[in-house]
Amino acid sequence: MRRGLFKAALAAFILLTASGVWAESSVWVVSSSKSKVYLAGSFHMLRASDYPLPAEFFTAYKNSRKIIFEIPPDKTEDPGQMAEFLGGAIYADGTTLKDHISSAAYAKAEKFCRDRNYTLELYQLFKPALFIMTLTIQEMNRIGADPQKGVDYYFKEKALQDGKATGSLETVDQQLGLLLSMDAMVGNDQILESIDEFKQIETALGEYLAAWRNGDEPKMEGLYINGLKLYPKLYQTIVVDRNNKWIKDIQSCLNSSENTMVIVGAVHLVGPDGLVNLLRKQGYKVVKLKK
Repeated sequence: MRRGLFKAALAAFILLTASGVWAESSVWVVSSSKSKVYLAGSFHMLRASDYPLPAEFFTAYKNSRKIIFEIPPDKTEDPGQMAEFLGGAIYADGTTLKDHISSAAYAKAEKFCRDRNYTLELYQLFKPALFIMTLTIQEMNRIGADPQKGVDYYFKEKALQDGKATGSLETVDQQLGLLLSMDAMVGNDQILESIDEFKQIETALGEYLAAWRNGDEPKMEGLYINGLKLYPKLYQTIVVDRNNKWIKDIQSCLNSSENTMVIVGAVHLVGPDGLVNLLRKQGYKVVKLKK
């Protein structure tokens, strides 16, 4: 099965985890002469049954004075910025989704929404990227996944409760701009392909879960990275460009005297352009954290 936009989006934004006992997990530790940085691969949506998280996450958290997320933890629920994002992700010229995609793509979307009891009329003003993202989130919700159960949200709440310092690699505006830029990369083929792949969501997730829990780097690369590489511009924008920017922030942490936990989507850690490999190329010692 061709791994298309849905699986690319799944890898980039909406990865899940599952409970179980494994020898390793997706947490790495980077060492310098001054401090350590724990790189923790995040899955942004989880189910209640997916807890507790692997012990390595808690080891990294306990040993760190500061917790860094992709975006500021106190800005993730700002209604004003969400309104700004929606302003760029919907049609405001009197046209609708139906006017911008093929009749075949619209018919397939219409049938899928009808079969799932989703109200397509609510999405008529959505541009294709927002439409697919919305369906992806709804499908994840359908199987019990929730952003407020994700790794980021869990440690955001824990850090705020424990009074630990927090920080971010990006601003909310930068992430919203990233999401808006995806619209130019989504068309009829991606809509048709994604709807087909929604039908296999639980099977696909099972593969992601096993690879993540086992800390299987080659498998993670195959599942997370290869799907994104089918869309070179998307891969460059979501992974390569951001990783190259983040490296400087991580190096600053390594030059400080305190340990730091950096929580980012697991897709950013593996593969030739992943943070783990980039840091190794810079001469840092990077190893898998063990319990």
